[in-house]
Amino acid sequence: MTESSRPHNDRPIAEPAEDRFGIDPFAQALASSIRNIKSPDGTVIALNGPWGSGKSSAVNLVLHHLKDVTEKGDLAVVNFACWWFRGEDALALAFFRELYAGIGQTLGDKFKKALHNMGVRLLKAGSIVSAGADLVGAKAGVGTLASSAMSWVSDFIKADDTVEKLQGELTKALAEQNKRFLIVIDDIDRLAPDEALLVFRLVKSVGRLPNVVYLLVFDRELAEAIVSERYPSEGPHYLEKIIQAGFDVPRPRHVDLTNELLRQIELICGSPREDAIVRFMNVFYDVIAPEITTPRDLIRIANVLSVTWPAVGSEVDCADFVGLEVMRLFQPSVYRNLRSSKEKLCGTGDRTGRSGRDRAGEMNALFLDIVPEKDREHVKRSLMRLFPGLESVWGNLSYGDGAAATWSRDRLVCSEDHFDSYFRFSIGDDVLSRTELDELISKASDEIFVKSSMRAALGVKRRDGSTKAKLILDELNLHAARVEKKDVGPLLKALFEIADELDVEADRERGFSIGDNELRIHWLLRSLTRGRFDLATRSKLFAAACRTASLSWLVDFAQSAYTDYHPREGKAPSAEADCLTTEPDAEALHALALKRIRAASRSSELASSKRLAYLMFRWRELAADEGQQVKRWAKKQLKDDAMVAIFAKAFTSHSWTQGAGDAVARRHTVASVGSLDKVLDRDQLRRRVEEIAAEGATDDAAIAVMDFLTAWKKKDADNDH
Repeated sequence: MTESSRPHNDRPIAEPAEDRFGIDPFAQALASSIRNIKSPDGTVIALNGPWGSGKSSAVNLVLHHLKDVTEKGDLAVVNFACWWFRGEDALALAFFRELYAGIGQTLGDKFKKALHNMGVRLLKAGSIVSAGADLVGAKAGVGTLASSAMSWVSDFIKADDTVEKLQGELTKALAEQNKRFLIVIDDIDRLAPDEALLVFRLVKSVGRLPNVVYLLVFDRELAEAIVSERYPSEGPHYLEKIIQAGFDVPRPRHVDLTNELLRQIELICGSPREDAIVRFMNVFYDVIAPEITTPRDLIRIANVLSVTWPAVGSEVDCADFVGLEVMRLFQPSVYRNLRSSKEKLCGTGDRTGRSGRDRAGEMNALFLDIVPEKDREHVKRSLMRLFPGLESVWGNLSYGDGAAATWSRDRLVCSEDHFDSYFRFSIGDDVLSRTELDELISKASDEIFVKSSMRAALGVKRRDGSTKAKLILDELNLHAARVEKKDVGPLLKALFEIADELDVEADRERGFSIGDNELRIHWLLRSLTRGRFDLATRSKLFAAACRTASLSWLVDFAQSAYTDYHPREGKAPSAEADCLTTEPDAEALHALALKRIRAASRSSELASSKRLAYLMFRWRELAADEGQQVKRWAKKQLKDDAMVAIFAKAFTSHSWTQGAGDAVARRHTVASVGSLDKVLDRDQLRRRVEEIAAEGATDDAAIAVMDFLTAWKKKDADNDH
């Protein structure tokens, strides 16, 4: 990776080629001014700018443009990194040491002594650091410390050396030099207030020295606030007495900042999909760009993304993720409330049925009242962009239920399924990774892969008790359009073959929700074919898949196809666009279903089916013989105790009720015996279950029989009343 392509860090730029924000022309002009000052006499230039505005970069560029005179020896640069030193004593001592190292080496021995001595005199006399009242917070033992620290030059001090005399000697020595000295003191605004004041006092105390130019770099507003607090009568005039010329670092054009941020986002996160570019740019200009005002803002965002994006980036929408990371950095109070408001933000509207206007007060308190008034319009606009459901609160736009499916498909933060991934920087078991989804779609024609993947998914339990198979079917339904047409047939064939295996109790919805894996496959097959194939083509695909379909699924699918043309009494046939197959294929599947049930009755397949009761009633309907075939089969099976237990389980169901004030629901066992006479001899089954129950066995089969009989007796008792 080249230097220019690396994500930003806090290192200031050093070369004009790195300048992306238009600082270099200013730096060239300032360098030219420093080079051309005639007879500088302790000239102090200030370079002003707020934190993160690029002051250090500007200094580096100034020094770059002074290379010609520094390399020729006409100018010596002394860089005093003041923020390396903590404590006023250490700071003052370091200042004179740096002057000695940078200036003293070019002077004769006599005048090097003068520079040493002047520093010691000022320190010992307390001119810079003292216990006096004009520098708040100075330590009482400064004189002793300074004397000890400056023992390395104590031999040079004479009793008759005054500060004025030493200043004069330095002035004469520097005036005789052919070179100039540039003393750069950067990052003054990193210092504690008393330390920052000390730097200004140091510069002021050393005074006007020939051929010396100071470049002081700091945030002027911050410096003036510090001075005003310490010297109320002086205010900004204090700095004016020290500084001869002050310049503000030019503010970068906002378009340059946003263009550079886009470049960094692309480096870290990659380019948005072509169909997502418009939305990405909408989020960028509404949510992200308004927060960027300085190069440091850009650096902070790039640094954060370089850490957080790799953890979850492939699983979320890039625009939403970057937008929320920007809010985390610049609107932390809003971000915290977002993180805890999933139910209020996800979806197309309020779950309790309240109108958008009814929720305005609550949303204002959560997200707008906690930010400064100047930021509220921007925050409101940002939140409506990220959570469209809020447009019904603060605007006049609402969304239909279909929008939620689209948001989930695109993994947006406003989707309930994907919301948490944006805030915990990982995906939970309620989300299928994009890698897995992409692999399933790319290998949709590999029947072995599809079946093994779905079977493996049945063994993966999620926190809510359901299996991963449910999650896969839901995700495939959302992304059905991505499955290539040529792969639809093989995918249907694989799913039809294992549909009965996928029909597990764990994946049935509870409460007021409707759905199971059988229904999810029905939704998926319609998503895969509707609008993509004409009736004849999709009929051919379904008919081919049904030839090897599992028993219960075949019977169920055949019923759906047949009902399109032969609906229940009082209903009209389905429109062609809604039909699963052609009418001839529906008739053929109808016959195939009966054939398969009969074959299954001659083996253990029918008896072992989890949907035995359903298949027995469908056999009766398909055979059109008033149930004679199925009754004969059932009569024979009832001679076997094991089959009696299987029938007991097949005709036992469960319901749940929850009374007022109850914290949990109560399960009820129900004997579904109301229509038993249509498929078997009801009295024969009753006798057989009573016989087995009387034996008092305690194995699972006997317990199932006892539960069934108990529920049956309760039903009889309820009917008697």
